[in-house]
Amino acid sequence: MNVSWRWATTLAIQPVLTAGVLAGALLFGLVSTATTSFGLPKFIPLVPGGLTLVFLGVAFFYTPVYIVGLALDRRRVRATDVAWSPSRLILLGGGAQTVYIAIPIIQAYGGETFEELVFGSVELAALLCAGVVTVRYLAIRDNNLPGAPALVSLWSGVWLRVAQELRSLF
Repeated sequence: MNVSWRWATTLAIQPVLTAGVLAGALLFGLVSTATTSFGLPKFIPLVPGGLTLVFLGVAFFYTPVYIVGLALDRRRVRATDVAWSPSRLILLGGGAQTVYIAIPIIQAYGGETFEELVFGSVELAALLCAGVVTVRYLAIRDNNLPGAPALVSLWSGVWLRVAQELRSLF
């Protein structure tokens, strides 16, 4: 793997964390609904809910690595002779990650700043935004710079398919 792709590969972990959180939240919602509808034991939602919390925690501790990775990868891209400037995507991704890490700190030290539903919704929205922006960033980077590693190419291909499906709908 080319050294210039090292930080891009580090960034490719973010969509995996986002997918894990969303899958865990979906499982939690489905199992929670099933326990009340079918009278199943109440401990069953802890498994998918615990999975969501694990992914949220890993994403939280991954945030500084993500922000450093964005900055260093931008430096790598600027060192090449490519005309593409990723500043807008880097600001969006870094901003979403900053919101994601700032909200729990405000919640923990600011008292009753947010209701739980608002808190959770903003957290999931920030994480989802960071995941989508990262996939978009990696797809554009893959198109502008040759030699993408497998994980980066995977996200590039995913974004291409999603974009084609959205174009066909509209």
